[in-house]
Parts: sequence; structure tokens; C-alpha cells
Amino acid sequence: MRSSVMKLAWRVCAAAATSMLLTAACAAQAADQKLLVRMDYSPWGMHAAMHLARQKGWFQEAGLDVEVQDGTGTINTLQLLAAGQADVGQVQLGTMAVARENGLELMSIAGFARKGDLAVMVDEKLGVKSVQDLIGKKLVCFTTSPWAPFIDPYFKANGIAKGKASIVMVSPAAMISTYASGNSDGFLSQAPFGQLMVSKVRPAKALLLSDSGINFPSYGLVATPQRLAEKGAAIRKFTQIQVRAWEYIYNGHIDEGVAAIQAQRPNVKLDPQILQAQIRAYRPFFDSPTQKSLPFGRQDDADWAAAIRSMEQAGMIKPGHKPADYYTNAMLAN
Repeated sequence: MRSSVMKLAWRVCAAAATSMLLTAACAAQAADQKLLVRMDYSPWGMHAAMHLARQKGWFQEAGLDVEVQDGTGTINTLQLLAAGQADVGQVQLGTMAVARENGLELMSIAGFARKGDLAVMVDEKLGVKSVQDLIGKKLVCFTTSPWAPFIDPYFKANGIAKGKASIVMVSPAAMISTYASGNSDGFLSQAPFGQLMVSKVRPAKALLLSDSGINFPSYGLVATPQRLAEKGAAIRKFTQIQVRAWEYIYNGHIDEGVAAIQAQRPNVKLDPQILQAQIRAYRPFFDSPTQKSLPFGRQDDADWAAAIRSMEQAGMIKPGHKPADYYTNAMLAN
């Protein structure tokens, strides 16, 4: 009798232990599948793929629990990634390279807008034709902008002494309104974003940073090596869904991308015409500057080698880096 009772007790304990292990395993798996994604800024056209994937349920179909947060600037998002407060960020990859130089452990896992898009936007009525014409002009930016690390190298590359053009830092939300209201001559932003945001109120001419010889990839996805080690399987699924979403959008479904942004951010006043125009304007920037027909998301040594050279020449990173220091294609489909 005693033996039977003991056997039953052991079975109960074994069953309980197995249940606890299964519960712990399920909890761990759930944690592995949960991703916090931080964007660069408040909703705009380049967020279309992220919101479309959520709207269509593609993340959920892949077993992912994805939370998408709006950002307050590329630099802030990079800092949060490095601090372990987000799993993946959608940011400017050139700014990520500078952040790595300053000690942040970051890696690009997909490149979408692979041509440089940063530009100085100046009121068309001012007749600005070159960077030299910016002398004496008041330009606005914000401290966590992807432009921030490139301001001094940009003017130095064009032989303009510091202070000859006035750069005033404002809050991210105030940059466009400051320019639109006439309280600055121009602003520093991404050309396809900035020009379209002000096209109806105060049209602007764009002077691209790349025209001054400073070239690097634009928007992509970034994570830390630690997160890639911890959540590699989930991040790989997520990255491939984003590639799928961009391919879908540019295959005749831009309107769906716009509708998804509006549906996912119903409390933000967004102009669908501007969103659509931003997405269309970015299509040429998705092409690799060195490799023809490179699939969406995939990055290439030649693109990054050119970026490294230009950033070294501008004094933004130290010599000796190689493309593999900045990117991996391991999260993409083979």
C-alpha cells in the first residue's frame, strides 16, 4: 500500500514538473517571438511596409507579436537599440555607421532606401543654386535628426566656415512648421520627406548631401548583435516580412500602404496624398547605386565600401573599416 502511494506521488510530481517545464518553454518561446520595433519618427511614407504587414496580419501569421513604436529621431532610436530597450529599429543607415564609430554596437540587417536622401531644403523663391548660396541663411534641424552628425562635415566639404550658415535646433515636431511659417530659410531633412511635406505651403529646392561627395545608404533595419543572438529566428521572420511588404507595395499597391498607415495610426492627422507621394518619391532611392537589380533589403559590399570611403574622407569615421563591420544579409532569404 505504501509503495503504491509513493509511486502515485512520484507520478504526480513528475507530471507537475513536466507541466512546469512546458509552461516555461512556452513562455520562453513567446518571449522569443515578441518584438519591439522602434521607428525613426512619427508616421510618414517610409513606414508603409511596417503598417501594411500589421494590417494584413502577416506578422501574426508568422507567429510574431510585433509592437511598433513611433520615434523621435534616428539618433534616439539608435540609442534605445544599443541600450536594449528595443529589438529592431528602422533608421538611417549612414547615421548608424557614425553611431558605431561612437561605441554603439549596431548592425544593419536590411537595406531598403539604398541611396543617400539627406538634403538641405531651401525656399524656392530664394534662388539658391549651390551650397555656397546657403551662407547667411537660417536653417533649422533637430538634435536627434539623421542629419546631426553630418552638418559640420557637409559645410566643411563645401569650404564654408562654421557659423557662416546659421543652424538652429528646434524640436522634431517644430521643424516643418518653423520653415512653413517663414521663420527659417530652409531645413535639414530627407529630400522625399521634406519637399513633399512643404510642397503645398512653401515649395522648397533640395540640395542633396550626396552631391557634395558624402554618400551612404539611407533607410534600413538595424539591431544589436546581442538581439540577433537572442531573437535571431524571430528577427529573421520579421525582416523577410518587411521585404515582402515593400515588394507588394511597389508592385502596384501603394494605395494599400497609405491606407495601412492611416488605419494603424487613426489619431494622427495624415494627408494621404503626401503619404502616397513620399512612397513614390522613394522608389528611385531603393535602387542600389552600384549593383543593378539587387533584391529589396539585400545589401552589398560595393555600396558600403563607397559609403565607408566618403565617410572616412569627411572625417566621420576612422580609416580601417570594412563593409562586414556594418551589415549582414543573414536575416534575409537565401
